[in-house]
Amino acid sequence: MQAESVKIIEATATDVPAIGSFFLEMWRQSGPDAPGFAGATEAVIAEIAAPDAILARIGGPDRRMFLAYAGDSVVGVAATRAIDTKRLELAGVVVLETMTGRGVGTPLVEAAVGSARDHGHDVIQVKTETDNGRALRFYQSRGFAVCGQSTEDVEGTTVRVIELERYL
Repeated sequence: MQAESVKIIEATATDVPAIGSFFLEMWRQSGPDAPGFAGATEAVIAEIAAPDAILARIGGPDRRMFLAYAGDSVVGVAATRAIDTKRLELAGVVVLETMTGRGVGTPLVEAAVGSARDHGHDVIQVKTETDNGRALRFYQSRGFAVCGQSTEDVEGTTVRVIELERYL
């Protein structure tokens, strides 16, 4: 499947069931040892996939979610949240393992960047685990530059992260 067969949209309430299915399939394919899932468990994924949790992350002035559809299925997600009036966090880009390398992630990032720009943000930031070289290379090749490192607590697990930003 090539990128031209993937449709990118901003999520709405009608997409909630497809997003929930995506999260469960993403976890089935990737599991807890996959890069980017430090601290995740079956219970955490079930909570993330719950309709109320999904609704809380879409369709507001401070939070947006962008979806990559292949046919009737969501195969990738990018979520954003406003940090303040000028900075936006790209809370993550997640693509089904079976779809990596097929042109799904880049249009999701560009949808998030375009939305950030359209809503007056000057900078978009993203974090990734220090040992997730694939994500680091992905973000850097899309205009993000390393601006720092920190540690975060994710469900009781200390995770070292690299912080990147892209000026719009």
